[in-house]
Amino acid sequence: MKKLALLILIFVSLTGCGSGSISNPLTKENVTQEDIVDGYAIDYLSNTPFIFTAIDPDSRAMSYQSLERFDLIFVGYDLYNSSSTNVYTDIIARAIPGTYTHMLMYIGKDSEGFAYAVEINALENQSYTLALDGLRGNGKLFVYCLGSDFAQQECPEDRYRHGLEKYDHMWAKQLAPDLKESLIEHEVILMSTIKQDLINEFPAQIPFHVGLETTLTKVIPIINDGRKNGADCTAYITSLFEEVAQVCLDDIRINTSEGTAYYLEDPIGQELIIPEEYNIFGEGDLYFSEVLTTYGYSFVDNIPRKTSCPDGREVVGIPIPDLVFNSPSLIDVPIIDSH
Repeated sequence: MKKLALLILIFVSLTGCGSGSISNPLTKENVTQEDIVDGYAIDYLSNTPFIFTAIDPDSRAMSYQSLERFDLIFVGYDLYNSSSTNVYTDIIARAIPGTYTHMLMYIGKDSEGFAYAVEINALENQSYTLALDGLRGNGKLFVYCLGSDFAQQECPEDRYRHGLEKYDHMWAKQLAPDLKESLIEHEVILMSTIKQDLINEFPAQIPFHVGLETTLTKVIPIINDGRKNGADCTAYITSLFEEVAQVCLDDIRINTSEGTAYYLEDPIGQELIIPEEYNIFGEGDLYFSEVLTTYGYSFVDNIPRKTSCPDGREVVGIPIPDLVFNSPSLIDVPIIDSH
């Protein structure tokens, strides 16, 4: 059973993933990293632009983008020239279709000019629990300090290990003007919802149901339940937009047939390897495609979920960072001169 839980590290990768107290009255003029990270005082962050140091995915050149509140930051690994020394970088880069494997959302600056984003991510010591209700990871919602404009200063305290420095690609986008306007109209409730989610330690949810019965049924249903039982990094932000602000993005979800085709037909997806220590079927490394072919496992789409979108749309499949990045609902963030 332990090996089954470990195998799901691969499935988890497909998404591409207590409060303190404030003793003194806060204002936007004195809120610090400690207040934000320990006290979740994000309602005291100033809604001011942040000059984000981005890395172009094509040229690898450094650029500077001017981010506004609720702009999205996308990050990913270079499959062939990664700066990461983590042995699982290649797995993550191949497991999640597209260039980007993770996303964050910029929410504002503290009084010292340090910027912050929110993201769903793993705890420092990642672990998984296989219970009656399925496999659960130990991730949650974090508020993460991004540093200062132009990356001139690092955050005062290294409070969270999932730093952006481990990624090879970093690029931001923002919602199209009409959608951005709708978000800003809901700014207060969005920020208060995020704050409450931080206080409640909003949990990470693996977007597939893997239970004790999975090895018998060989069926893995996709989970797409909005904010109900937690979310992965992409679903948290998109479902927050949908359910709290009625702002919906187009063409951001991948269904099971598209996902299966990626692992069976795409040159990158075909090379996804399950390391021997996670191979529950035998000895040696295993191609993930063999799980779907030789061993007969399959993914099943969720029942269409009714959203709160103004058009009453129903959605199937799970959102992934690369599709959000390329969604027609997003536009480019302005690039500025560093001088």
